[in-house]
Amino acid sequence: MTATAAVLMDARTGQVLYSRNAHLIWPPASTTKIMTALVALQAASLDTRIEISPHVARFREGSVVGLPAGARIPLHDLLYGLMLPSGNDVALAIAEGVSGTVAAFVARMNDEAHRLGATQTHFTSPHGLFNADHYTTAYDLALIARVAMRNPTFREIVGTRQWMFRPPVGPSRSLWNHNRLLSRYPGADGVKTGYVHQSGQTLVASATHNGWRLIAVLLHTGDEWGDASRLLAYGFTHFRSVELARAGEQLAVVEVPGSDRLIAGVVSDDVYGVVAPGEQPVRHVSLRPHLALPIREGEQVGEVEFYAAGHLVRSAAIIAAQGVASENDLQRLVQWVGRLVTHVSSGAVL
Repeated sequence: MTATAAVLMDARTGQVLYSRNAHLIWPPASTTKIMTALVALQAASLDTRIEISPHVARFREGSVVGLPAGARIPLHDLLYGLMLPSGNDVALAIAEGVSGTVAAFVARMNDEAHRLGATQTHFTSPHGLFNADHYTTAYDLALIARVAMRNPTFREIVGTRQWMFRPPVGPSRSLWNHNRLLSRYPGADGVKTGYVHQSGQTLVASATHNGWRLIAVLLHTGDEWGDASRLLAYGFTHFRSVELARAGEQLAVVEVPGSDRLIAGVVSDDVYGVVAPGEQPVRHVSLRPHLALPIREGEQVGEVEFYAAGHLVRSAAIIAAQGVASENDLQRLVQWVGRLVTHVSSGAVL
C-alpha cells in the first residue's frame, strides 16, 4: 500500500476490514462529487432541466465538460458529465439548478454528511477544488460512498465506462470515465477518482463478488489502481459475508411479570457480518432488566451480539414480536366493551 490513508469497508454493514490513518483530515479533490451526485439525486428528479448560467459556461478551472450558456440540460445527463469526466463546471451547474445557489447546495451537502455520520467532513464546493476548509477522511468517504452505492441510478452512472453526451446546442461527444479500475479489476463497479496538487491522487473504489460489495478509499496514493486492486483482493480473499440472523427470527423468549404470555424476541431486519474463513460466529443475547407491562409491539426488549474469534462482529436490537397490555389496560378494555354492548343493546347513539 502506497496510500497515506486508506479504508476497506463492507458496503452492507459499514464494518471496517482494513484501515490506515482512517481519520486523517485530507482534501478529497473530486471524490467530493460522490456527495454532489447523492444530494442531487435526493433533491431533484432526473428529468429536471437545468439552465446553464453564463458563470458556469465561462468556468474553466480544472476538468470541465464545457457547457453552453442558456442550454437547458436534464439532470440525468449532467450527472454523467459530473461523474465520468469529473466536470467541475457541471458540479456548479447542478448546484445552481438544484438549490438556486452554490452556497445553498453546499449547505445541503454538509447537512447530509453529518446525517450519515461523516462528522470529520466539511465541504465548501460541489467540485472539490482545493480550499483549506474543504476536507474529509478516508472513513467518512467510505460512509458516503456506501450510501451512494445503494442508489440504482448512481450505481449505473459510476459503473459506466463511456457515455454519449448530446447537449441541445453543439456537437455530441463521448464522455469517458476516469476510473480505470472498471477495466482493470474483475467486479469493479464504481465509484470516483480525484486529484488536486494539495491532495495527490485520491480514489474511492467499489467492487462486487457474488453479490458482496466492498468499498476501498485511498488518499494520497502513488499507485491508485494497484493499491485499490490489492486492497479489494485482500478483502475478498481474507473475509466472507455471512447472514447472522433473519428478519423476524426468534432469538429470545421473554417472560414479563404480571403476564401469563411469553413474548418472542426477534430482530427487525436481516443481520449480516463479515468474518474470516473458518470463523463461526457465536451469539450472545441479553435482555433488558426490569421489563414491565405494557410491552408494545416493536419495543426493544434486549440486544444480541455476534462474536467471532473473540471480537464483536455485529450487534442488533431485539424487539417484541407482539405487544402485551398491562392488567389495568385489559380491565379498562373489558369495561369499555361492556359499556359499548350496553349502549348498542339499548339503542343509544354512539
